[in-house]
Amino acid sequence: MIDFQQFHIRRMRADDPSTLAEAFAHMSKTQAQYEEYWKENVDGKRVTLVAVLGERVVGYTNVIWEPDYEPFKQQGIPEINDMNTVSHLRRNGIGTRMIQAAEELIGKTRRRVVGIGVGVTPDYAIAQSLYPNLGYVADGTGVHPDQWGGCMYFTKRLAE
Repeated sequence: MIDFQQFHIRRMRADDPSTLAEAFAHMSKTQAQYEEYWKENVDGKRVTLVAVLGERVVGYTNVIWEPDYEPFKQQGIPEINDMNTVSHLRRNGIGTRMIQAAEELIGKTRRRVVGIGVGVTPDYAIAQSLYPNLGYVADGTGVHPDQWGGCMYFTKRLAE
């Protein structure tokens, strides 16, 4: 079990792209991807939250203010996107904490609905069970085919 006294979530910093690329290289994530995330953080298009245990990066997620998913974009719903936890630490509450931190960030903007997408293939099974357990409900549009096997979208109404 994780010692959550040594765990915290912070906003992405300029020196994080290389650290994130190293931590998630096993998932074919590249430093260029994280450098783009950093640029979009600077531009205000997204906020990347980084989960740290002690001195080690153990996860990250993004809040995208204007998502590509058209129903969210049309309704002004920010999207929690690309949430990942290092494999050997999954099912220890890191994902839950990252989602809660993203929801708090979104709530501070007075937005009351948040969206999240999840792949429909077996490698997303943990997220497929986590999101409904945290109060997310399917948005009713079904599976959207994509290059990774498809995605479903969920929303959650935040407390006032």
